[in-house]
Formats: sequence, structure tokens, C-alpha cells
Amino acid sequence: MPIAEIATRKVSIAKQSGLGSLASASAGIALNFRPSTTMGLAKEAFSSDSIRTDQQRANPRHGLRRGAASIDQELQMAGHKELMAAALRGSWGSSITTGALTTIGINSSTRTISRASGSFVTDGFCVGDIVRASGFAATANNGKNYRLATVSALSMTYHADTWLTGITTESAGASVTITAPGKKLQAPSSSHTKDYFTIDDWHSDVTSQTTIKDAVVNTMAIDIAPGAHAQISFGLIGTDATPTGTAQYFTTIAAAPTGALLAGPNGLLRYNGADSAVVQQLQINLDSGADVRAVIGSNKSPDVFRESITITGSLQALFDNASTGPLATFDAETEAALYVYLFADSTASSEFVIIKLPSVKIMGADKSADGPAMQLSGDISAGKLASGTALETTSIVIVDSQMS
Repeated sequence: MPIAEIATRKVSIAKQSGLGSLASASAGIALNFRPSTTMGLAKEAFSSDSIRTDQQRANPRHGLRRGAASIDQELQMAGHKELMAAALRGSWGSSITTGALTTIGINSSTRTISRASGSFVTDGFCVGDIVRASGFAATANNGKNYRLATVSALSMTYHADTWLTGITTESAGASVTITAPGKKLQAPSSSHTKDYFTIDDWHSDVTSQTTIKDAVVNTMAIDIAPGAHAQISFGLIGTDATPTGTAQYFTTIAAAPTGALLAGPNGLLRYNGADSAVVQQLQINLDSGADVRAVIGSNKSPDVFRESITITGSLQALFDNASTGPLATFDAETEAALYVYLFADSTASSEFVIIKLPSVKIMGADKSADGPAMQLSGDISAGKLASGTALETTSIVIVDSQMS
């Protein structure tokens, strides 16, 4: 009798048109996944509590069915488009650009990109974004990643990152375009989406297949550590699962994403207005509180029901007692922005993913030993930013420079 091997397992997924309608069999997309990925049928159970003369109990009964999936992956450029959008209940935005203008100049001394008219804010540029320029006469000014420190209508300042060597001052005159590469996704304040997925879990070596229907993203967890690939996990709940299939549900399956994997060593973390060189690990958890509900006359829930998005997490850092660090902000109950930058490589034009938490509060700060060093650990909570100039008024933002 053959035993299933993980190497031959294939997981694919597609978005449904709505509740109760399986995705088209020709719409599947293969997923890269980690060995810890789990999925299948789950059932509630109920037992009799009758006191019987034989002093024994009958076997429990099966109750409410549900599909359950935990899709564990390594964080990848353009690798999680639909699941991320479903988790945030939004859609990836349009490209952000000034268009070609002859009124844009750059000052390397003040690290300022300026324009004579129009508005960077109206165009959609925000603090923490990464932008690139094209069209400057000095080629060293073009194609590099400028990480924005401030944004106003007529000017943007950028951080003095080590890869920005050779930038030269240039007055307006050339036809210059400033662009934020890729697209941006954020939890919206209105017009929220509710996406349903069909998941196909296929084991060809034992001819066994499971279909999960009406799957809704309930959780998204991101784990970033030094010396390891960043990890992302999506927890989904469906109204049902069929674990007894003998063939793949999807007959046509698009290839899995091939974007670069992202890792902690090629990254930056900015918290409370300062770049940090001491953070050892960061975890970000999004939870929708989703669940199914039993009804009389059926062992399946009519839908998957969600609560408001809750974003929490934790961080561990070497203890340096910085005035802008977690210990100080915990004591003062300060709300501060947390930006995470993950780069595909170490070049000045590297592709990247940005995770922004515009309003973070430290909920605890505990000191402990990490070998010969001292470590500070704390839980975080991310709420919606109420207002701000050139800031996203939301609880979480994701930017992927290769999203099209």
C-alpha cells in the first residue's frame, strides 16, 4: 500500500465568484507551501449525557462541518496577491506616479526631491514609501530606491541610505518621472471585500484529493527573523470540505509564483521615527475572528462570518534603552509608526516588500537574557491611524514593488 509523500503533494487555489459557487476548474493557481501546511475537513461533535441503567454512554455524534486550511509559505515577491487582499478586505491600488514633468529637481545635500507645481500628496505618495526616478540628466539619480522620510505637496525628503551613493544635485528642466514601483494594498475604511476561495489539495501517489469550498481568509501571520526566510501563513475557514476525491479538482492550473524569496538579513525596520539596528524578531498577526455557525436542519453553516480586523504581534530586540525605542514608548503609551522593508537583494534598485503599521502601541516590555546580551521583548497592537498628512489612515499597508 503506497504512503503519501510530501514531495508529490500539490496545493492549488482560485477565487470564487461568490458564496456557494466553486471556482472554475480552469482557474487554479499552484501554491508554493511549507511542510507545515495543513488542510482538510473538520467536524464538531456532541455527546449524550443521559444516565443509563447500564452505566455506559453511546458514541458521540458528528455535528457541524467546516473546511480548515493553514497555508504556510515563505514570503515571496508578488507571491500572495489574492490571499493578502482577502485578509485586508481590500484591493491592490493603482500605480502611483507623477507622470513626466520638467518641473522636478533633486538636492543631494538636503536629500530633497522637489517640484514647482502640482502635489506629491495628491499623486498618492506617502511617508515610508519607496520611489524611483527616471529622466534625470545625471544617470546616478535614476533607478535607485529612495525611501521617503517626509512628503508634502511640493517636496519629498528621503533617508540617507547607504545604497544612495553618487546622487547629485540637479535643477528642474529634464523630463523627470517619479514612480512608486508596484502597487499598494491597505485595509480600507469602506467598500470592504469578502472573498471566497476553492482549495484543491491533491496527493497523486495515493490518488487522494480534498476540496475546500467557500474558504475565507481568517488569519494572516508574518514572521521575520535574522538568518531565515521571512514566513507568511494564511488561515482559512470554509463552509465545507470533501476529503474523498480521487482526482484534482482544477483541470487547468497556472504555475506557482517565481518571485524572489525575502529574508531578514536583507531588510530594514523603522520604528517611531528611527531606523533600528537591534530588532531580532518581529511577528505580525492579523485576525478576522471568522467562524461558521450551526443551523437546524443542516450540518453545514450558511456562510463564514467575520468580526473586525484585529492586528497584534510581538517583537524581540537587543536592549539598548533608546529614547525612541520600545521601552520608552511602552512607558509613555505612545502610538508610533512601524515600517518593515524587505529587499530581494542588496542592490540600489532591489525589488522590495514594505509592511506598514501606521499606528502601533507597545503593550508590554520585558527584559531577559539572550546569552551574554540583554533582550527586550514586547507585544504590539496596531490600530487605525485617525489622521495624518501624507500618511495612510488605516491599520496596515502592504507594498509589493513587483505587483502588476
